[in-house]
Formats: sequence, C-alpha cells, structure tokens
Amino acid sequence: MGADDGGDDSEDHDPSSHRLRGPIDADALVTTRGVFDRMLPLSETNLDDPVDPTVLTVELTPGVAEDVTGRFDVQWTTADDYKYHYTEPDLDFRWGRHPHGRTYDVPGDAHSHPPPAASSDPSVVEPSQFRVHRPAIVTRGVITNWEAAVENGLEVLNEPE
Repeated sequence: MGADDGGDDSEDHDPSSHRLRGPIDADALVTTRGVFDRMLPLSETNLDDPVDPTVLTVELTPGVAEDVTGRFDVQWTTADDYKYHYTEPDLDFRWGRHPHGRTYDVPGDAHSHPPPAASSDPSVVEPSQFRVHRPAIVTRGVITNWEAAVENGLEVLNEPE
C-alpha cells in the first residue's frame, strides 16, 4: 500500500517531512519585523543576521504571563512555508505551514501546535485558522491571537475572530 491508498508510507514517519521548504525569505522576515514593530512598538525585534537572516526574534515584556519575557522565533521561506514559535517559561505554542507527512489530521500544510507545550503529537495538533499565507497577514493574525491570549487566556488561541 502506498501513500495514495491510505497505507503506511515511510515519508509519514520521516522527520524531514516536517521541515520548511526552500531557503529563508529575507524580505518576508523584514516585512514581518515591520508588522511587529508597528503593532507592538514596545517589542524588541532582531534578525539574527542583517544580510542573510534565518530567523526573526521578537521579545515581548511582559509575555502572556505578566512577570516574564516571552519570545517569538519566526521563519518564512521563499516557498511560503513558515513557523511562528512562541515561548516563555512553562509555555510554548506555534503556528506553522509546512509539509507534515500527513501525520496531522489537518487539511493542507497549515496547522497549530497548542499550548502549553506546542506538542507535535498528532492527537493535539489543530488546523490553523490562517487561510491566507502572506507574511503581513499571518503576522497580524499571530499578534491578534497573542494579544487575545494575554487579555482572555490561552483557550482563545487559534480561534477565528
């Protein structure tokens, strides 16, 4: 049985099937940084390399918890795959769009790894609420979700507005 007939396929269990496709898109990271800077002007945004960046880091104080700093690590590729991983002590969640070897019960490649651990366990990964996959739009959605979690609790993450 192969991939088309529902049988087990070695790609389903291959960790490389969960990787972002294509090289990092520096322009997309700069766009994303601009959205964070405009919407969250007290955040601290940094590209790991100004010429050839691979990740945008966004530090937020306070984070979801009032007494800690939280951080988003963002990657975006030329294939429009992305990861927005949020972390602070005892809390992780992320949104991603990339191949997942059909190990998650979600339509397409966009998905969410919910808090508190951003687990990759297929039983907890959820479909992403994001349907348009452009850097500025996804970033605004991520920020809106983060702000809602700060104000109303983690249970509102990844809910459509």
